[in-house]
Amino acid sequence: MNMVFIENTAGSSQVITIIEEFAGHSVSRDLNPGDNASIAVGQFRSIVVRETYPDDWMSRARNRRTAVGEA
Repeated sequence: MNMVFIENTAGSSQVITIIEEFAGHSVSRDLNPGDNASIAVGQFRSIVVRETYPDDWMSRARNRRTAVGEA
């Protein structure tokens, strides 16, 4: 198993979305500018990293708040 360190540089205008895939499941999380994460990867666990532009990030945050409010 290997560890991957991912850092979203402070002052960046993008949010980085990390998608972890394992055992047929996927979990995503966002790294705001200045945030970092250490993630274990291996034969059965992988990651996808992509830039998320501020408009996309804001709309997802609004959707999450709405979904939580409805629950």
